[in-house]
Amino acid sequence: DMSTTTDASDAPVKMRAICLHGFAQDGATFRGKIGALRKALKSHCEYVFLDAPHDVAGAFDGDAETLRGMDTSTSATSSRAWFTSRENAEHGAKRSCDEGWTRPAMSESYDGWNETVDAIRRLMATEGPFEGIIGFSQGATAAVAALASIEELRASVRFVVLVAGFEPLDETMLQAMRAISPIRIPSLHAHGDQDKLVTRERMTQLASHFDES
Repeated sequence: DMSTTTDASDAPVKMRAICLHGFAQDGATFRGKIGALRKALKSHCEYVFLDAPHDVAGAFDGDAETLRGMDTSTSATSSRAWFTSRENAEHGAKRSCDEGWTRPAMSESYDGWNETVDAIRRLMATEGPFEGIIGFSQGATAAVAALASIEELRASVRFVVLVAGFEPLDETMLQAMRAISPIRIPSLHAHGDQDKLVTRERMTQLASHFDES
């Protein structure tokens, strides 16, 4: 049962979940993507959609194939990221067509994660506590990294839903995840058979940080 009750009235109290969108997307885009889920569980859960702190507008300009693979479009309200590739900063690459561009999922060194931690902490202070966390693609990776980085989030969360997530190649983030593994929070991990951007192996590696019992 995904709802809790109060002693006073036995009325159901909805759980609250932080929702973290994919790379080059935003909260509004993700809200639309999970409309069916929100409708099915509307009596059990409230969803709070956070925009990532980093602006990556134009990253995929002219790259229609990648946009289709990410199930996104140029109609997104804004293009945001939870972390960016340090390799891109070193090469001055801002778009996927630039020389030296490294897609965040393939980056071995991330920039900007601390800003994401700060953003999640601010959200927790104003709208928390949260019993769930839902992430898509880079947002799924960010969800696990947030559990590793924020002890009070780890203490309050009771369920995790991750879609097309990937284990980070950045050693600092990976070591933080390993430090709290196995994560003893019920979790659901999903991956599409036609996903050309995140492999099943990468998704399984991320899932391995959770206790399967």
